[in-house]
Formats: sequence, structure tokens, C-alpha cells
Amino acid sequence: MKTKKELLIDILFDPTASITEKDDAATDLEDFPENEVIKALASVGKVKTEDDTVLNSCGESLGSIWVRLNSFDPVIYSSLTNTARLGAKYIIESRKSEWMRLYDL
Repeated sequence: MKTKKELLIDILFDPTASITEKDDAATDLEDFPENEVIKALASVGKVKTEDDTVLNSCGESLGSIWVRLNSFDPVIYSSLTNTARLGAKYIIESRKSEWMRLYDL
């Protein structure tokens, strides 16, 4: 039986899932600050053809995980679409504003 994290990742990558389902999955993955989740969110956050709502949620979840782990990843950040970067930046600016200057965001 798959874990909740695995099911959420499956939904995020499921081409038949609705935008709402993918958006909810991206948002819920914030609760799993692990490399596997970061990779999944980053992977979807790079897809220029993905819906902006999903991209924004991927970025926000990445930002939340980075803040929670106190570990920003500028390589992943720079690889994201503009929409996903804006989502991450919003979280970072509100929760870890010193990173804005430190990483020139």
C-alpha cells in the first residue's frame, strides 16, 4: 500500500488528474520536507506547459520546505518557471526575508 506522500506525488505527475487535484497535491506535499518531494515539486515546477495554478503551488511548497529545513537551493530555484519562482519567492519573502538579500531574489 502506498503512503500518502507517494499518492500525492502520483497525482502530481498524473496527466489525467484535474488541475484542482494536482494543485491540492502540490500544496499537501509541503508537509513532507524530504528530497523525494523536493525533486517531484521541482520537476513539475519546471514544466512550462503546466497550469499556472499548479506551478504556483509547487513553488510555494518548495519555498515552505526550504524555509522549514533552513536550506535554500538556488539551483532548483533558478530552474523553475517564472510562476513557480514567484510562488517560492512569496513564501521566502514572508517567512525568511533575509534570504531575499542573501540570494538576490
